[in-house]
Amino acid sequence: MKQEPASKNKDGTIIQFPSFENRKKTKGLILFPVLSGILCAAVFGLILNILLETPDQQPLLAEPPEETSLFESEAFSFWVLQAGAFSSEEAAKSFISGMTAEVPHVLIKQDDMVLLWIGAAGTEDMAKSLAARQSGDVYVKQVSVNSFQLDVTEPDKEWLTATMSAINQKLAAPDTKFMHAPGDKLENNSLQNFHQSIKSDESETAFLQSLSAILQLEGEVQD
Repeated sequence: MKQEPASKNKDGTIIQFPSFENRKKTKGLILFPVLSGILCAAVFGLILNILLETPDQQPLLAEPPEETSLFESEAFSFWVLQAGAFSSEEAAKSFISGMTAEVPHVLIKQDDMVLLWIGAAGTEDMAKSLAARQSGDVYVKQVSVNSFQLDVTEPDKEWLTATMSAINQKLAAPDTKFMHAPGDKLENNSLQNFHQSIKSDESETAFLQSLSAILQLEGEVQD
């Protein structure tokens, strides 16, 4: 065994110094746990980062809005068979309760009055011919619809174009059946209301409802 170098204190006692090799061993023993701790922390951090890391998510692309186009309606007129004008809807319904059940009808609100329409045609002569078939007093009068424009999707435009065509065909030939296009997938709110108002199973009633609806639509657009 190698003898450690010695030295003397002032009081004569001998001091033993550790050898160089022992000092190296002691230093290595101190550094080992430190390095191990650093390595473990680095590995743990790497694993944690892998577990917590979420893959980059591509932003969801919003569907582009459907292109719209302008629907332009020409001004037109028609003649209606008016069976009465009432100060309230209750009075009008009371009158309707005494009518024959098969008579088609629609209530139209105009200013402070409620009008009762029971038929319509494209000309005054045709309207008078229809009125002659009715019992009771029937007043024939002209109604005008102003031209209007509406910015809608292409499917909505096709539906409105087809419905307007069906209205004009019925006005031109009052004895034919009113056939309107289905509109369950309409996007425009005003057209949705239009379609809901003409869903009657009775053709003549649906026709009169369509005239009321087109007047309401024209008024909404003008406002």
